[in-house]
Amino acid sequence: MTVAVITSRERRVLQLLSTGKTNKQIAVDMFVCEKTVEYHLGNLFTKTGAKTRVAVAVWALQNGLTTE
Repeated sequence: MTVAVITSRERRVLQLLSTGKTNKQIAVDMFVCEKTVEYHLGNLFTKTGAKTRVAVAVWALQNGLTTE
């Protein structure tokens, strides 16, 4: 996977996702609706080429975007 330019909101989704939180839990933590989290995840899948939540979390770890 390649390095992609991600927004601050996408970065926050990555950080929370990497802790094992569900979309609903991420939405609550970010004070947004679950559809917004799904939108950010969709963008992350496109930008990283990842096919799963785990692959996106691994990508974040490999690129220094999270420490979890």
